[in-house]
Amino acid sequence: MSEYKDIGERFGLTRGTANHQLTVKREDGLYRHLRFENPGHGSFGAFELITWPYNLVAKTGWTFHFDIDATEDIFEVFRRTAFPGEINPSYWQEKVRAGRDEIEGYDPDVFERTVKDHVVQAIRGGQAPRGLGRAVTREIFEWGDIVHEVGARAELGSFTYDGWTFGDTWEWNFSAYTPGFLHTCCAIRHGIDLYDAARERVAA
Repeated sequence: MSEYKDIGERFGLTRGTANHQLTVKREDGLYRHLRFENPGHGSFGAFELITWPYNLVAKTGWTFHFDIDATEDIFEVFRRTAFPGEINPSYWQEKVRAGRDEIEGYDPDVFERTVKDHVVQAIRGGQAPRGLGRAVTREIFEWGDIVHEVGARAELGSFTYDGWTFGDTWEWNFSAYTPGFLHTCCAIRHGIDLYDAARERVAA
């Protein structure tokens, strides 16, 4: 989970989630309704995992429905496709049936990184007029309306400096996993770990 460390720490180490307790609202084989919450913080940070054969619904403030035909106990999918305590959003997102429009979204950081990389390449390749970097910083990153994708793409399309433009950028991808999806991935992993630990204590 190293590349998603900030999301993981925000989820697992804040006051609202560090002391989660498991409440089994229903458990009948693979039919489970599990609630995880910190009793001292009410509903803040609470989430629920609901399973039935081949399916999981995670309710974390966002709702995602995962399903997979090959594995009856879907918890096994999450256990075996990531190291303990880590998440695997690139694989798990393939299993989302409902909530797909919440998996990825425009990310201003990705936009900024992509644009800066393009400018650096132009400068190193000798294709950029002197002062291009400063102009891009001023007109796009400081003055531009780049908090949403429509505005960001409009800024790229209208930018010109000493005859230099960004050219055709319609294929550039400025998306990243949403905080909601990454939070849900962390919740699923955290919840399964707590559930497994509780079963081990019962069996001991």
